[in-house]
Amino acid sequence: MSNSSVKPTEMFRHFSLGVGPMSKNTVQACGRIANRHGIPLMLIASRRQVESKKLGGGYVENWTTREFCEYVRKECPPNSLLICRDHGGPWQHPSETELDDESAMKSSLASFEEDIRSGFQLVHIDTSLERRGVAQTKKALQRLVELYAHCHDFARALGRSVHFEIGFEDQSVDTDYPPEFSDKLHDVLKNLTDRKLPLPLFVVAQTGTKILETENVGAIKSAPLAVRHSIEQLAKSCSEQGVALKAHNADYLPTEKISMLKRCGVSSMNIAPELGVAETRALVAVLKEFNLNAQLERFLQIAFESLAWKKWMKPNSQASDADRAIIAGHYVFGTEECRAIKDAAESACCRIGKTLDRLLQSKVEESVERYVLASVGNVGAKHD
Repeated sequence: MSNSSVKPTEMFRHFSLGVGPMSKNTVQACGRIANRHGIPLMLIASRRQVESKKLGGGYVENWTTREFCEYVRKECPPNSLLICRDHGGPWQHPSETELDDESAMKSSLASFEEDIRSGFQLVHIDTSLERRGVAQTKKALQRLVELYAHCHDFARALGRSVHFEIGFEDQSVDTDYPPEFSDKLHDVLKNLTDRKLPLPLFVVAQTGTKILETENVGAIKSAPLAVRHSIEQLAKSCSEQGVALKAHNADYLPTEKISMLKRCGVSSMNIAPELGVAETRALVAVLKEFNLNAQLERFLQIAFESLAWKKWMKPNSQASDADRAIIAGHYVFGTEECRAIKDAAESACCRIGKTLDRLLQSKVEESVERYVLASVGNVGAKHD
């Protein structure tokens, strides 16, 4: 079916796949896939990826919040992509690392306000972080309710409709303990309803999925039966309380594990790092194919020197410098030096009648489509 006449508020009721907008090529690839299958995809921009200039900006294409929204609306089929904030909240942007509580909350509120003004359709409020660490649950819940109320009131004052996703825990390899999760969920939802606030659409739980390097190291792979049982209980708890369960860090999963999450009651899942790595590997392959050795060496060098790979490494990692550069490659796509490297690759592609960006997009599409087909099947007519 075509989604061209479906209202954005109705789109979230279908199974939703959240995709990190790692580059313009990722956005373009997602627009095509959504149009091809007749289902909307969520573009889930973290604050590190896309942020207003006055709050420090982001690394993806140097887009501000407003520029990102304008690009999606201009370049992609109508209603194919839902614009969403991923991991909004205090201490979620590198510029906030040293801020005190009041300043970090003020900064995150300013970020949410710009999201809403720019037309974001869903915001994820994540209060799992604390200055230099992980927040205690009680404090995380207090901050979540405060931010939620402010965003709701701000959107209503502008005549906007904004949906919510909530999370208050740092990502883990294991699943949440279902009874404990149910109690915490009950507490936060009661706080919201007591303030006459609408329920969130999605609640993030620990579903045994976690990314390190280029692998999903979560318990979903090492203990699938136990994870399945826990997720079924987590999903039941969410359903009984009127919200939908969402899984983060679902990258690098085989088809059967993607399908398992859906069968167990997961209503939505996010992927992002896998797509950046897919595009990086494709770019490296093109540079090798055309013997652009100087450009290849320089690209790997600037990616490695960015140190953006550090957060993704396993303890006592055996990864080479080149492996680390591949993990970090997409973080430097927006730099002037990387753009010059891509210009050289584009010129080489043109000489044989190919387009660099289309080659890169095709590799991103392969990863995204694997999740779409495993989750919802071939639900729409082909348009390509």
